[in-house]
Amino acid sequence: MNTIETTVKYIRSKNAGPFWLTIDAFCNNVEDTEKVVAAFERERTYIADVFHVEPEDLQIFCLKHIQVAKISLPRVPIEGSRDERDMHGGQQYVALLDIAC
Repeated sequence: MNTIETTVKYIRSKNAGPFWLTIDAFCNNVEDTEKVVAAFERERTYIADVFHVEPEDLQIFCLKHIQVAKISLPRVPIEGSRDERDMHGGQQYVALLDIAC
């Protein structure tokens, strides 16, 4: 079974300001990009649950011309708040690695 981890070339998460997080999955080709985007769409509810947001708050993009699947979502808790545990958002992508593609 292929997963996000085995399908993408590189994946990262980072802050997109103090209130948003972005996750970028860099793929090897357009077909893999489309598979990853489809997996993100299929698992929208799971992803929203993991990040404590509403499913409709997830913004999922397919950037075929640069072979990137992208998710932007509200950051909960916000950067720098007392309950925040990853100041740069750099470890947030790990929760998505086992999603089937």
